[in-house]
Amino acid sequence: MLAEMSVSACLVPLLSKEEHLLWAKRVKPHLPHCVTIHNNLVQHGLGLVCHDTFYVLRDRPHSVTVLCRKEIIPHTQHIGIFCLKEEVGNLIETLRSSPVIDWEDARRTHLVIGHLPLYVVEPMVRLMQEKGVKARLRSCFTFTYDAHLDHRTLRVPAGFRVCRLGRAGVRHLLENAKYGGIPLDLMYRMAEGVPYIGVYQDPTSTQEATVDPENLPVAGDEEIPVAWNCSKPAGDGGMMVIDERFRRHGFGRLLATTLARRQAALYGFIPHVFVEEDNSVARAMGKNMPGWRMTHECIVIMKCQGSL
Repeated sequence: MLAEMSVSACLVPLLSKEEHLLWAKRVKPHLPHCVTIHNNLVQHGLGLVCHDTFYVLRDRPHSVTVLCRKEIIPHTQHIGIFCLKEEVGNLIETLRSSPVIDWEDARRTHLVIGHLPLYVVEPMVRLMQEKGVKARLRSCFTFTYDAHLDHRTLRVPAGFRVCRLGRAGVRHLLENAKYGGIPLDLMYRMAEGVPYIGVYQDPTSTQEATVDPENLPVAGDEEIPVAWNCSKPAGDGGMMVIDERFRRHGFGRLLATTLARRQAALYGFIPHVFVEEDNSVARAMGKNMPGWRMTHECIVIMKCQGSL
């Protein structure tokens, strides 16, 4: 990608793990809006995943603008962006000419620009319109977890155990979640690094047990969980699924907090999840769980079908 850039382009890719970690530290003071870019930089810097390319502004030593281009979902340009409010103008001017977003391809196929701060939305929509790409917006609330505000001991009821997903669990996850065509072998590799966890039936468990998020066993490769949660490729908390037969056991709260504590303790992530504006059940769950709080609203911009 670097060789294809014109001389006038202002975006250059990060090339080493050390650069990714350096930029994670650089953006972290600007929470909460940088939270997903931060986590994604960390997981690439630690070598847990390697599916995105990150770009920063060249010749602007004080800038904290970061763009992330996903390379794992076919036929879709999926772009993550963080910048400060005062950097929005420079960002838009850069994207007018930079090949990081292929505008011609966006008019033909799909473009998703993920979880933008509100101050970026209007300028980005205007740019998309200028490029002939019709946009639609989806509003989300960001719930962030702070372990210092939650002192509970996590417990799983008798007859169950909490584990990292084995291969059958990962396959089950991919078959039942909306992950947009991510290859199964890539999901296996991701599960070896970032947290993929589930609740499994265990007839040998005869009493309630304590859950230690930092020391979870790996489930057998043929075992299917009755509930699961995982880190998404971008670094936020993933879609949670609970088998209808095992709802009202508290597994949703247990998995959300177990995943968050594991992320924070082992990887230095800032645990967070995105809840769509119309998902009243998930919003109520986030508001009522210890340690979780709604920190900010953000917007996902997606290309509408059809041209302007």
